[in-house]
Amino acid sequence: MKKALGYIVYEGTSQIDGAPIVVILNKIHASSNNAKTGALIQSFIIRSDVHPVDALRTGDDVSICGQCEHRPVLAKKTGKAPCYVNVGKSVAQVYKAYKRDRYQRVTPAEAGILLAGRQIRIGTYGDPYACPVDVWEDVTSHAKGWTGYTHQWQRKRFNHARWSRFVMASTETIDQSALANLYGMRTFRVSIGIDRQPLEATCPASKEAGARTTCADCMLCGGTSKTARDIVIADHALGHKNRVIKIQKVPA
Repeated sequence: MKKALGYIVYEGTSQIDGAPIVVILNKIHASSNNAKTGALIQSFIIRSDVHPVDALRTGDDVSICGQCEHRPVLAKKTGKAPCYVNVGKSVAQVYKAYKRDRYQRVTPAEAGILLAGRQIRIGTYGDPYACPVDVWEDVTSHAKGWTGYTHQWQRKRFNHARWSRFVMASTETIDQSALANLYGMRTFRVSIGIDRQPLEATCPASKEAGARTTCADCMLCGGTSKTARDIVIADHALGHKNRVIKIQKVPA
């Protein structure tokens, strides 16, 4: 029997639209080759019945990303930054391995024990909210730490009290960040131009901060499980140079 590449911790309906999804924990026995994140266990939230590239093309990725403005089908219409994840590579590989039964099915509680003392990236691809929050509560129950982000924090059914501990509220504007703070959430804001606010800290793994660390060494994006400032990072997605706001000096 081949060695399992990782664990399936959820196969069920999306909390966004009820479509079938699967949550897979990957990079269990090997470190991620992502230079920015470092050695974090990766988690992929994907449609279980549609190839991720096809889901991205048709809009079926709404099941795992909701109305995130960075979904390619929406970004093309609005000019917003497209999602930076290369779905045709890492995500497609995970889907193919899933279809070949390379992942071991375990309960979320079992996964929590198996991954005790490890660090987890909640939602390497896909929004964590698509999966019930109690799954993440079990998976991270013995973890050393985690990072996570959600664009779904403004949904009516979003339980801020439970989710805020696990994920950062992904925001694009200062006003959005202020609203998320009122809901009791820490924020991770993508800025257009350099506009860091007094209560924000620049992502230390970002290019503008000199990439002086990795997510695995930083771990500040762990929601309210971390007592820290909100985080801001400059837009670095495909086409970001065309979205930069040029700040002009006002004549004296």
